[in-house]
Amino acid sequence: MAAALSGILAYLGCGLLGFIGAPRAFSLLALLGGTISFSLWAPGFPEVLVGGLPWGIAVAGDPWAVGLWGLGLILHATILLHARGRRDAFHPLTTVLIGTCLAAALSRDLFNLYVLMDLSSLLALVLIASGRRVRAVWAGLQYLILAEVGLTLYLFGLGLVYGRLGTLSVSALASLGPDLADPALAVGAALLLVGAAVKTGLFVFGLWLPQAHGQAPTEVSVLLSGIVVKVGVVALARLAEAFPVGTVLLLLGIVTGFGGLVYALWEQDLKVFLGFHTVSQLGYMLIGLGLGAGTGALLYAVAHGLFKGLLFLAAGEGVERVGQRRMADLAGQLSLPVAVGLAVGTWAIAGLPPLAGFAAKGVLAQAAPGWAKTVLFALGLGTAVSFSKLVPLLRPCGRGRTGGLGLLSGAVIAFGLGGILAIPGLLSLPACGAALLAAVIGYALHLGLRTVRPRLPRFTFDRALVSALAGAVGVAGLVTLSWLPWGR
Repeated sequence: MAAALSGILAYLGCGLLGFIGAPRAFSLLALLGGTISFSLWAPGFPEVLVGGLPWGIAVAGDPWAVGLWGLGLILHATILLHARGRRDAFHPLTTVLIGTCLAAALSRDLFNLYVLMDLSSLLALVLIASGRRVRAVWAGLQYLILAEVGLTLYLFGLGLVYGRLGTLSVSALASLGPDLADPALAVGAALLLVGAAVKTGLFVFGLWLPQAHGQAPTEVSVLLSGIVVKVGVVALARLAEAFPVGTVLLLLGIVTGFGGLVYALWEQDLKVFLGFHTVSQLGYMLIGLGLGAGTGALLYAVAHGLFKGLLFLAAGEGVERVGQRRMADLAGQLSLPVAVGLAVGTWAIAGLPPLAGFAAKGVLAQAAPGWAKTVLFALGLGTAVSFSKLVPLLRPCGRGRTGGLGLLSGAVIAFGLGGILAIPGLLSLPACGAALLAAVIGYALHLGLRTVRPRLPRFTFDRALVSALAGAVGVAGLVTLSWLPWGR
């Protein structure tokens, strides 16, 4: 425990010192301190109270903490490689932001998670707006306002739960076995879920996500989709452990997966397209949590952080080099490292062997009943259809800098190979055949859908706010009913 807390202090301390001077050097020092810390406490440590009774904060080096620390350190190394020329407050801000995410991964206290989610939102706003583009600033403001609305609902939920049970420790709540037949507890759990859902960026609740991630500077997009949204996923995982809300999370996962996918199918702005796919990919993690397949949800969260970070890094590099954002304008204009990065990321997110997406989806499928396997296959098929739009972009044009693209590409490959070697049965003929079949059918469907141009509703700020509040009412109703036998 002491080693883990030392790593957090290294990140926060070096981040603050970076505002004074030598920002990249202090950020590199934080990465070194965090890596040493991680090597000392991995593969984990039992739950302890920081600060002691009665107000101590429960922390633990559980699998979620191990997975997200490894992901955060890899993404930080990638950012340091890619953004060597940044001289402003970028490095101190990203250092503090990553430290905040690492602290959230350790936390098993719902109020402490609220504080860390709020801090990550404020830091993300500043980083999104650091590009000084009007669209980026507005996207950042929408992100902050909607996230704060969600966190306000979360805070009300904390009050209701604490007033009824007298604790906000995840382990203590799980041991009490809260009965959601109690209306106050049901509403409290619902508000906690909605707040975390808005912060995470689930479909209908967090419609700020595609624009915020798409309009942010390249390195910021990598962090937002790679690690920052995982803070909300950690909160949802803790809530799934504390309350009997698996059915609600399962339904939210299905809606999120297909809702984000529908918009991604016809989005033409490359980075906004990737933002909608971040929404869709969150569906896999929630389905895993809803099914009680925590290991699969965690592995998919880490795999997603790697391949989506790679996709955003490659896309951002290409957009900056060419000066265009529409996919049609980028075809044949990307450098070799960017085209390779997009190819590896596309292969991984489509779930093709032997990359990270294939391994993580395989673990989820192993723990899923038959009907859930069909849902996961349908999501994978839709992902293949939408990512077929990137095929014309994979034809390289000249050389370019590799930066962090090589590191993330290697991590995506290593994660996939490691999962296949460690988990028996992943590289089976039926699994490989299903993945390849989804890719082939997906590309064929893409060819047939190219001329289709549906008019989908655009989610402006006011509509996003109303949809989040309306969704809160719906989740409150679902959670209230979850005490019934079929909801447990």
